[in-house]
Amino acid sequence: MLTRLVARQRVFSPLLRQRNASTSQSDHHGHHHVEEDTTVYPKEGFATPAWRRFFVVSMIVGAAYQFAPEPSEEAFVTRWLAMYTTTSEKWLDMNVRHTALSKDIADGVELFATATRPPVHRMRFPQMMDNASPFNVQVGLNADTRNFVAKTEHEQ
Repeated sequence: MLTRLVARQRVFSPLLRQRNASTSQSDHHGHHHVEEDTTVYPKEGFATPAWRRFFVVSMIVGAAYQFAPEPSEEAFVTRWLAMYTTTSEKWLDMNVRHTALSKDIADGVELFATATRPPVHRMRFPQMMDNASPFNVQVGLNADTRNFVAKTEHEQ
């Protein structure tokens, strides 16, 4: 009996020691510990590298605007861009050629899409039309095939 009691205590003892609450065992009610922020932040001002770069770039942009040539002048950059750009006449010529080629391709596609076979019944052995005796056929069951002409591949 004593062994059963000891065995039951061993089975239930881990369950009794375990706390199912959301707080830890060392946390007491009413004593909340908040860690202090010990980070040292640098002093903010206009002497940081980002502000220096901003001022230098704004000075360069202002000087470039002040000393830039007038829009009517033939500046180096304008001449250089004109040398490497395609003229509007060339673009118009390329677009006209592209439109003509697109129409040709569309006509070809339409031709193949609407094409039908010729209305000719092709016989595998056209000589079979003359195979039977014309005298062995009853009256009204034969067709007059004297004027038939077999078409060849080149006569279409």
